[in-house]
Amino acid sequence: MAISSFIRVLIVASLTLAPALLTAKYALAGDVDPLPSRDAAITVNGNRLAGPNSSGQRRGGRLYLPVNAIARSLGDIITVNAQMRTIIVRRQTGTTAEFDAAREQVSENGSVVLTVSNTAAIIFTLNPDELLLPVEIVAALLDAGIRFDDAANTVIITRGSVASPIRDGAARSFGELYQIDYDYSLNRYSSFADQNLNLNAIGRIGDGRFMFVSGLSGISLNQMSLRRGTFTFDRPNGQRYAAGDLGTGTELQFLSSNIRGGEVELPFHNLRITAFGGRTFSGVYLLLDALPGQIVPTQSVVSAQNRVRYDTNIFGIYATTNSSPGRLLRPRPFKFAAGVLRFSGANRRGDLATGAFRYEGRRFRIQGDLAAGSFNGVDRDGSRINGNGTATDISATYQVRDNLSVQARYAYIGAKFLSPQAGYREPVNLKAAGISWSPKKWLSTTLNASTATRPGDPTDRNSFVTATVNISPRPGLPSFFISHTVSSSKLLKNAQFTLLTASRDFARFRLFANATRIKTIGPASLNAQFGASFRVGEHNSVEASQSVGSRGAYGGQLDWRTNGLFAGKLSLAAGAGYTTNKNAAISGFERFTASLNLPRQSSLQLSYTQTNAGPTLMLSLRGSLFRRRDAAVLSNAAASDLVSLVKVSGRVYQDINLNGQYDPGVDLPQANVQVRVDGNRYVTTDANGVYTIDAVRAGDHRVYVDLLSVRADLTLLDGDARNVTLQSRRDSVVDFRLVRTGRISGTVWFDANGNGRIDDGEEPLADIRIVAGSGRDTLTDANGRFVLADLPPGEHVILIDEKTLPEKMRVMSQSLTIKVFAGRETGETNFAITAIPAEVKRFGSKSQ
Repeated sequence: MAISSFIRVLIVASLTLAPALLTAKYALAGDVDPLPSRDAAITVNGNRLAGPNSSGQRRGGRLYLPVNAIARSLGDIITVNAQMRTIIVRRQTGTTAEFDAAREQVSENGSVVLTVSNTAAIIFTLNPDELLLPVEIVAALLDAGIRFDDAANTVIITRGSVASPIRDGAARSFGELYQIDYDYSLNRYSSFADQNLNLNAIGRIGDGRFMFVSGLSGISLNQMSLRRGTFTFDRPNGQRYAAGDLGTGTELQFLSSNIRGGEVELPFHNLRITAFGGRTFSGVYLLLDALPGQIVPTQSVVSAQNRVRYDTNIFGIYATTNSSPGRLLRPRPFKFAAGVLRFSGANRRGDLATGAFRYEGRRFRIQGDLAAGSFNGVDRDGSRINGNGTATDISATYQVRDNLSVQARYAYIGAKFLSPQAGYREPVNLKAAGISWSPKKWLSTTLNASTATRPGDPTDRNSFVTATVNISPRPGLPSFFISHTVSSSKLLKNAQFTLLTASRDFARFRLFANATRIKTIGPASLNAQFGASFRVGEHNSVEASQSVGSRGAYGGQLDWRTNGLFAGKLSLAAGAGYTTNKNAAISGFERFTASLNLPRQSSLQLSYTQTNAGPTLMLSLRGSLFRRRDAAVLSNAAASDLVSLVKVSGRVYQDINLNGQYDPGVDLPQANVQVRVDGNRYVTTDANGVYTIDAVRAGDHRVYVDLLSVRADLTLLDGDARNVTLQSRRDSVVDFRLVRTGRISGTVWFDANGNGRIDDGEEPLADIRIVAGSGRDTLTDANGRFVLADLPPGEHVILIDEKTLPEKMRVMSQSLTIKVFAGRETGETNFAITAIPAEVKRFGSKSQ
């Protein structure tokens, strides 16, 4: 009795400790790793399992589930035979499914639906409730959809209809940021340095697009100050709002000013009404005292910019015709604008009215601006002005023939006409005319002449006459450009400038030469330069030139460039040269430039120059702090299209458990698959099978997978294309499910005895066409064998094309319905062919 009691205790202890010992065994082997932070909860048709054996585990990277608890929750009857390593499930629908671990397959009503591997790792415990099966076996055995919600750490099990592959995505938020770009530059000279930083942001607020531009400058980073900043907002109905540093009056040149304030544009029928107001600076400090061509030190420029003070109040309003959105595609030939302006400051004030007209015909174009007003203030010369002034600017072009046109311009700004900013639109009386003629495709000429006087001062006259000839023959012949200008001004009564250039391109090098003649005060100055550039390989080039001029002037330079370093991301250029004349010793210079393409669409450019005046360093860094993939499209699209440009995204994956939705850890994402929209745009899925097509206009579209980019052993479920109706303000998600294909094989033979079996001596039939209901077909080989491959899982109707049968033969079964399984071959699909019985004619006897 004692021994039997002891044995009974050992058995009970073994049954109690077996699961723990098995778990410990796999834990030591590294095969049991619970899901992150805790075992995964399980919900079945929305109800969460509770109690013992109600959670999932991971073993060796596979998700294992308690099949008994899940089957009971689905209302199925399950029987486990641990000794035979089999599981039989009778579902609520009456279907019987079986898992045979020894055969490594799941069958349904006797037909194999799934073949698996590594079943030796499955532990058939003595307690069936503790049995855990891999998720793919549970899905096939219970005919259930299973997915894992990583965020909720929950296994979600459903049995019912397959989820739709098309569903709504995220709704558009109230605001979006498309991109933030920056542009930084540093200029350092021998005794001075300055820096500039520009920021540019584009995005959407509500139904409109905004743009913010700002610029900072200073001698050092801690001394940088805001130089300009502008915020604009465009709405789809044509409204436009702007604030900050603005340029006004784009349609009316006499209303144009640089202001710091605000501007509003509103559409009204076929008019656009624009109103602006703020403050402007009354003086233009830069370059006022510099002679033409004189270089102003950068330090003086920055100092002048810092002296700019917005000391003049300004307000204007104007209307423009032919500006409604409906007129953009077919604008009217005439366009008119009119407005008024008032400005008032310490140095000048005025009220003016102005108008403009535009006409664009097939051969004739004309535009003109007229203005008149009352002004009081100080002009550029310091003289006091008080009275009425007018201004006119008219220009026209007439296309006499396709190769001949004439141009003319007349501009008059009266002596008493003032603009809000000194230095702009100074008094002038200008007349100009020109002609352009191209008698041949390779020959074009121009002639332009102008004369300008200052109202009230007939001695202040400037006149110019310029003639050009451009000869550009076919490739391989030299090209020439000749320009000659004669001018006269108050300072220089007779000045001339002549330029001649010539060049010829060869296969790998280019020859060039140019010559100039300048006649101002004293003897004319001549200069000639000749040189060549040579391409070395695909990424390098060398250029050398030599110049010679009047008064013993000589100069030369040598430059080298390359753009093929580090996969084309780095470009370098270096050069050196010299200059000299009879009054100066030889002076040299060196320069070096490097351009580097950086990540995030950024670039860095460094330029260094060394001359007798000292070194100069210029650094430029530009790129994006943030940029969406569709930033370029959204930034350039019309404001009315912003809310209708939506995103189509989704996933292409192999649906292992055939539940119609992607289950991480179970289903397999497919990378490098092309997904197209309407045939003209496509993207490629990433490593997670995810694709995103940005900026697709709302409406009806066809989204489909390019079958050539899909693995040959996979096929698409639910078809390869989706007809999708995209809605404004909401993205859409379109998934594509793949499954391993199956195939059908069999034999076609002549069944001599008609018993439906292949007997010894019965002849196979070659070149018989086998057709599947899905459209696939094949021919039998010399042994009567055939294989129909790349078939999606499911039932397929297989039949024989009777036109390919020998004469006087027929098929015993017109068609067969065969079930195809993923990744498997369904064999022994045989067609028996028999002879058509000979027709027996019967004759009746003659009646007596």
